[in-house]
Amino acid sequence: MKKILSIIILAATCLNMMADNKKHGIVAENVNVEDNGQKVFASFDLVLDGLRMGTNQQFFITPYVEGANGRTVFPTILVNGRNMQYIYERGGLSRNVKEEYPNIYKVIKRENGKPQSITYTEAVPLAPWMTNGDMTFHLAIDSCGCGKFRGNDILDPIVYAPIPEPEPEPIPEPLPEPEPVRRYCCFHTAYITPPVTELPVSIHEGKAQVQFEVNHIELHTEPYLCKSGQIIDNRAQLQIINDSIAYALKDPNVEIQSINICGYASPESPYTHNDYLASNRSRVLAEYLGYRYNLPRERSTYNAVTENWEGFRQQVMEAHDINEYERYQLLGLIDLPAYGPADYDAKENILKTDPRFARLYREKILPLWFPMLRCTKFTIKTQLKPTSDEKLAEIIKTRPEMLSLNQMFRVARLYREGSYEFNQTFETALRFYADDPIANLNAAIVAINEQDYELAARLLVKAGDSPEAENARGIVAAQNGDYESALEHFIMATPLPEAKYNRIELKNNK
Repeated sequence: MKKILSIIILAATCLNMMADNKKHGIVAENVNVEDNGQKVFASFDLVLDGLRMGTNQQFFITPYVEGANGRTVFPTILVNGRNMQYIYERGGLSRNVKEEYPNIYKVIKRENGKPQSITYTEAVPLAPWMTNGDMTFHLAIDSCGCGKFRGNDILDPIVYAPIPEPEPEPIPEPLPEPEPVRRYCCFHTAYITPPVTELPVSIHEGKAQVQFEVNHIELHTEPYLCKSGQIIDNRAQLQIINDSIAYALKDPNVEIQSINICGYASPESPYTHNDYLASNRSRVLAEYLGYRYNLPRERSTYNAVTENWEGFRQQVMEAHDINEYERYQLLGLIDLPAYGPADYDAKENILKTDPRFARLYREKILPLWFPMLRCTKFTIKTQLKPTSDEKLAEIIKTRPEMLSLNQMFRVARLYREGSYEFNQTFETALRFYADDPIANLNAAIVAINEQDYELAARLLVKAGDSPEAENARGIVAAQNGDYESALEHFIMATPLPEAKYNRIELKNNK
C-alpha cells in the first residue's frame, strides 16, 4: 500500500481549522488518506466529547471525497440520541432514511457529557474521475436524515494531492441520476415573541387577631390600657403579619406587588355600626403596613366583612360542647336569608332574646365565640423585580413560576437555537403556560427541529391560527407526506416570509 505524504501534511493543517470550528461539538483527529492503486482508504478518530444531543436527534456523519469531476461517499457513522437509539434497535428507521443511508459503518448512542470517540477505517473503490485533478476529503453532518449535501453542516475540507493515475481501464457508461427522494430538510420555521404582560404573582395568605378598643378604630401597635380596664397588646399578632411578609420576601429577586387586608366583625351591635368599625379598622391596618413597607396607596388595599356569619356557622358546625338539637336550631337561624341591615339585626335580636338561644348566647357565644370572629385576614402578593435577561436565566432554574411567558422567551434567546438549554426553556414555558397558543407553537417548533413530528402535531392543536402556526402545520404535513395539505397551510401563512420560502421548497422538490 502506498501512502501519500502530502496528504498527511495537508490533513494536519486542516485539522487545526476543524478544531477551531467544532461545529456541533464534533471534531475529527488523526486523519489519514492513502491508496493501493485499486482502493482509496480513509482513517480518522471522530471525537464527540463536545456534542450534546437531544433525545430525539440523530446525526448521520458521512465521509466523502470530491473533485471537479465527481464525488464518492464512504459508509456513514450514525450517532443517536437516547430515544432514537431505542427506535433504531427496534428497526424503526424510516424507509427514506434507509434509502439515503444504505451503508452504515457504525451506530453509537451519544452519552451527553461523557467522552466518546470512534476510530474509523474504511475504503472505497478507486474511481476513474479521481485521477483528474485535486480532490478534497470532507465530513458531512446531516441532522435530518435527508441525505442532501446542500443544507448540511460540512466540516472544513481536508485537501490532499491527486492520487496517481492507475493503469488505463475501460470507462463504464455513467449511471443515470437516481430519482430524488421526496424528503425535506430545508423548511424554515418561525417562532413568535410573546407579548409583554403583567408578571405572575405568588400569593401568601394568613390570619391574625388584631384587637381594637370597643367601638374605636385606632390601631395600637404597643400595649394599651383601655378606659374599660382592658389591656390591648397587638405585638404578637402584628408580628404574625410581619413574619409572613418577611417570608414572602425571602427571595431577594422578588418585591411586594400588593398587600390586602380584610377585617371581620362579629354579629353583635347594629349592622351599620359594625360596617363602620370593620371597614375603618381594615383601613388603618392597611395604611400602617403600607407606611411600614413603603408601599404606594394602590398597593396597600383593604376590604371588610361587616358581620362574620360564615365564620359563626363554621364555629357551630365544629363545636363539641353543644348538643345536636342546639346545633340544628342555630344553623336554622344562621341560614335564614338576609337582604339588608334590618334582616341581619333581626337575626341577631333572635339570637339574644329567643329562649332557644338566650342562655347559650350569654354563656358561650358572646364571651367565647364572637371574639374569635373579630379577625383580620391578609393576602400578600409578590412578583419579580425588574431584572436583566441573564438574571432571569438563573431565576428560571429555581423559581420558574415567577416568570412571564415573554421573560421565558427572552431567556431562550440567550442560547444557541437547538441547544439543550434553548429547548429546555421552551419546555418549561409550556409546562407553566400549557394552554397558551404561543407557548404551544414555540414548543412545536422545537419538536419539528428535533424531527418529532408526532409531538409537534399534538402541540399545534392548541397553537392558534397565526401565520407562524399555519407554517408549522405545513411543515409537519409535508414531512408526513401530505403535500396537498402542506401547500394549503403554507398558502394560509403566506404573509410570513418563511411560508413563502417553504412553498418554493415544496414545489422544487416534487
